[in-house]
Order: sequence, then C-alpha cells, then structure tokens
Amino acid sequence: MRTDLLDLLWRIAATTAATVVLALLCRLIGLELSLPLPIAVGIIAGAMWWFLRVGPDRAEHTHVPDVDLDADYALPHAQDMRVRRLEDMIHGAQPHRRMTSRGLALVLADIAEERARDPDAPALGHELSRLLRTARTEGATVPPIDRRALHRYLDELAPREERH
Repeated sequence: MRTDLLDLLWRIAATTAATVVLALLCRLIGLELSLPLPIAVGIIAGAMWWFLRVGPDRAEHTHVPDVDLDADYALPHAQDMRVRRLEDMIHGAQPHRRMTSRGLALVLADIAEERARDPDAPALGHELSRLLRTARTEGATVPPIDRRALHRYLDELAPREERH
C-alpha cells in the first residue's frame, strides 16, 4: 500500500510540475493562465494516470460446480407419493393459488395413520389430534395452518431417525 501511495504522489507531482511548466511557457508567449488552474489539471491528470496504471480491484473468479444430472441426487423421501402430494399442496399456498386447510390436514392425517402402525411411536399431541379429528369431520371448519404450526406437526409426525 505504501508503494502505491508513493507512486500516486510521484505521478501527481510529475504531472503538476509539467502543467506548471506549460503555464510558464504560455506566459512567455503572452498567454496568461491563473496558476490554480494548471495545478488542478496536473493533480487530476496524475490521479487518472495512476488509476489507469493500477486499475480497479477485481474479484477472484468463483468456482461454479458442474451440474449433476444423475438421478442419485434426489432425496429418498422425494419418491414417496404422499410427500410429493404434500409438497404440491404447500406449493399451492403461494399467492394466486388456493390451498385448503382441510386438504393439508387430511394429508397429515394419512401420515399419522401410517405412523400409528409403529408400536414404538409416541402418541400425538393434543393440538395435532384435534386438527386431524376436525379435518375428518364433514362440515367442520378447519382452522388455517400457519408455517410454524406445520413445521411443528411435521416434526411431531416424523420418525425419530429423520428428526434433526
């Protein structure tokens, strides 16, 4: 950094001296120039000369990994049709699309039924059990399921080895 600063000062001094000498030569010819003008032009010219030599800092090139087109990258649960259906329903929650709370709760109920086949599985929480009962009841209004509650329900339904 110090050498860059010395280089900048040297270039500014050289160009400023050159413009002052040029202004003195013009005075000998009879052309009067105000001294601050050649000094300012010399400073600007020296700074531009230094900047063009040094140039702007360039970022290092990033390494972009090759695209893996092999099918082995897919997660094993992505082949499960219920997971794909659940993903599709959650995708439907985006603006201008419709996702019903009942449909999502019914998918959660299907997952809970399969989970109930495991004798070691702990009982479902009160809130999730009430939601599943409401979803199976015709005519009952299923409350909206927000993202935090959905994460809590999915964590509760996940097998022990898939929990983080």
